[in-house]
Amino acid sequence: MAEARRRHPEVHFSTAILPGLDGIAESSFANVLCETVIMHLEPEAITPAVERLLAILVPGGILHLSWRVTEGTDRRDEHGRLYAAFDPERVLRALTATQVLLDEQVGSVSSGKLIRRIVARKQSAEN
Repeated sequence: MAEARRRHPEVHFSTAILPGLDGIAESSFANVLCETVIMHLEPEAITPAVERLLAILVPGGILHLSWRVTEGTDRRDEHGRLYAAFDPERVLRALTATQVLLDEQVGSVSSGKLIRRIVARKQSAEN
């Protein structure tokens, strides 16, 4: 955060923790990028986390969400980080009131792991 603030003093940076994102107001962002984060949550926290990410978007805003697909059972790496093995339905259930613009699974060039990417538009007042 210190480096981000140093490089971009004109931008407001804040820290919040999923799933609650305490201190982040609803409808406060046009775009939200959640890149390979939800895979570190306990599976039961995933749907509420995605619902909260949508709540902080303005109507018509875009959510870019990705996670590493973990087959089988949950795993922890050598640093103790959780890689949750969860049914993608936990994410899709939270996206029912969105327009899904992209839903793909691809191999990561950097890690070689399978990554699921979803880009969704929050419904606006007109939809």
